[in-house]
Amino acid sequence: MAVFLLILVLGGGLILMAKGGDLFVDSATRIARLARVPEFLIGATVVAVGTTLPELLTSLTAVGKGIALHDPSAMQELTDVAVGNAVGSMVCNIGLILALSFLLRPYEAGGKAFAVKGIFLLACTGVLCAFTCFGGRISSGEGWALIALFCVYIVINVCEAVYKTKKNSRADFPAPATCFKEINGNFSAPALEIPTKKGEPFALVLLFILGAACVAAGALFTVESVSRICSRLGVEESIISVTVVALGTSLPELVTAVTSARKGAGALSLGNVLGANVINGTLLLGLSAVVAGGLNIDPVTRDYTLWFALALAAALVLPVLIFRRTSRAQGIVLGALYITAMVFACA
Repeated sequence: MAVFLLILVLGGGLILMAKGGDLFVDSATRIARLARVPEFLIGATVVAVGTTLPELLTSLTAVGKGIALHDPSAMQELTDVAVGNAVGSMVCNIGLILALSFLLRPYEAGGKAFAVKGIFLLACTGVLCAFTCFGGRISSGEGWALIALFCVYIVINVCEAVYKTKKNSRADFPAPATCFKEINGNFSAPALEIPTKKGEPFALVLLFILGAACVAAGALFTVESVSRICSRLGVEESIISVTVVALGTSLPELVTAVTSARKGAGALSLGNVLGANVINGTLLLGLSAVVAGGLNIDPVTRDYTLWFALALAAALVLPVLIFRRTSRAQGIVLGALYITAMVFACA
C-alpha cells in the first residue's frame, strides 16, 4: 500500500476515534448519572475495558501469529510486540494522556475510590516488576496470577458499584419528618426527579457500544497504518511496540481524556486510565503469558520501561492521595517522566 494511502487510513482512523470518543464519553457519563454511580467508577470499569480493547487485540494477535509461525525468533519478536504494547501503553496512559488532561483542566480528586484503585495499580505494577526481575520473563503460572489479580479488581469494583447505588438510592428518600411538604396548606409527598425519557437507557447503551466500536476500529486502523509506515523506514519491532504501537493503541484513552477534560468530566478520564493500566498489567499480560506459555521480556522493557511505569504510577497516585486534587505541576512531572522513558526506549 502506498504511503499516501496509509496516511489517508491514518487520518480516517483518527477521525473515527474522535467521533467515537464523543459518543463514548457522553453516553458513559449519562449512564453513570442515571444509575447513580460515580463517574470515576464508570471510568475505572466499563470505559476502561472499552478503551483497552485495541491493546488487548493487538497483543493477543501478535502472540497468536507467533505461535502459528512455529519460528522461535519470530515468536520472540512478536511477543516483544505484545509486551512492549502493554507496558508502553501503561507508560503512555499516565505520562502523556493524564499529563495532557491535568494541563488542560486540573480538578479535585482523591477519596476512597481513588485510594483503592490507585494503590491497586501500584501493587500490580510492583508485582510485574518483581516477576521480571527474577528470570526476566513472565511464566504461564505468573500469567494466571495476573489474571487472578484482574478478577479481584473486577470484584472490588462490582462491590463498590452495588454499595454506591444502594447508598444513593437511599439518599433519594428523605427522613420521615421531611417526607411531606406544605403546598397551599396541603401536605403532599414531593415527586422524585427521574430525568429519563422513554427508551433512553436502551438508546444510551447502543450509543455506548457504538462509541466503543468506533474508538476500537479507529485505533486498529491507526496502528496498522502507522506500523507499516514505520516498518518502511526500517525501525525495529521492539522500538515500534513501545513507542508507536503503544501510543496508537492508547489513542482511545487519549481521546477519552481530552473529551472528558473539555466536557468537565475529568474524574471519568482519571478512572479510565487507572482501570486501563490495571487491565493492561493484569488481564492483557496475563492472557498473553498463558497463551504463549510464558513471555520473555526484552532487556529494555525489563530494565527501564517497567520501572518507568512504576515511577509514573507513584507520581500519579501519591500526590493525589496527599493533596486530593490534580495540578498542572503534576502534569508537567508526568510528561517529563514520559519523555525520559521514550528516550531510554529508543536509545
